[in-house]
Amino acid sequence: MASEFQSMGFVGAGRTANALAVAFAHAGYRVTSVASRSNVSALALARKVPGCRAADSPLDVAAECDLVFLTVPDDAIAPLAASLPWRNGQAAVHCSGALSSEALRSARERGAAAGCFHPLQTFASQEGGDARLAGSAFAVEGQGELLAWLEEAARRLGGFPVFIKGGDRPLYHASAVMACGYIATMLDAACGLWEHMGASREEGLKALLPLVKGTIANVEENGPRIAATGPILRGDAGTVRRHVEALAGRAPEALPLYCQAGLAMVTMAQARGSISGAQAEEMRRLLEPPDRKDHTLPLMRKGTRAGAL
Repeated sequence: MASEFQSMGFVGAGRTANALAVAFAHAGYRVTSVASRSNVSALALARKVPGCRAADSPLDVAAECDLVFLTVPDDAIAPLAASLPWRNGQAAVHCSGALSSEALRSARERGAAAGCFHPLQTFASQEGGDARLAGSAFAVEGQGELLAWLEEAARRLGGFPVFIKGGDRPLYHASAVMACGYIATMLDAACGLWEHMGASREEGLKALLPLVKGTIANVEENGPRIAATGPILRGDAGTVRRHVEALAGRAPEALPLYCQAGLAMVTMAQARGSISGAQAEEMRRLLEPPDRKDHTLPLMRKGTRAGAL
């Protein structure tokens, strides 16, 4: 399938490039070159992939590869694509979650096919990212043979393709950020509360991680709305009041995060049917700042549809 794409290269040698290049090589694809602003990074990635070399510049990668992955920051994708000498029969693919293939318009105008290949996975370091790809979704976009190639590539890497419309990609990426970075942010704030109790963040993390893992297991088994637990889901206003008072007095930096998440949980609790309308209103009175009762986003206000979360 798409037999003209016989060799691939990467422009950018960050965490995503490291995960994909190594995974592609393990899956039997020919990864022949990589370029980066840092030649040290390009050399480090090339050493991990048999038959791959560190190219002198992105121009070299574009000149020798049939399929070029642009694994650079989002704001650099369009300018980089505009600077490269694309040709007919070639493909340009970026790995951004938030951008559509329109960012590669200049490549398409010069005869190349343009597409997107975004692994819905987190890579915290340069090492071991390829192992995380199995079971992951890949947001693919493209036309004709390139789209077929990208779909097959997602499956050969052990994942599965998902199809996101160009206009929906910012929403898709926001979903990914909420499910990954925001969870880590919430956990960081939770660990910080342990410092106010005379312990360390590390001690807090050690204590909380089994709870986090149990929650994720419950989410996987039952979905987030059933897996969620806590006083808001029970309608326990007294406990929520004590939380708010303790945070206001001892950890005010964590209070806005607690309240915003709590307001979203009130909406979820109503959708689940675990609290009454009167209980929901009481919770909102506790969680909304007294000077800004209408501060929350629409999805957190009374009357929001259950599917908004």
